[in-house]
Amino acid sequence: MADRLVRISSSPRAVPAPDWGRGAIEPMLPALLRGVIFFSVLAAPFVAALLAG
Repeated sequence: MADRLVRISSSPRAVPAPDWGRGAIEPMLPALLRGVIFFSVLAAPFVAALLAG
């Protein structure tokens, strides 16, 4: 029985193929959003200083 489970779990059909469609981008969106917010918070004083002249 253990041999059969090993063969089933190690077969190529048991490994899901990577989805390179829209689903691959969705996990990155929260990290990208945090990065944009972090960058805008850092850049805000510099932008304000440039606008103040």
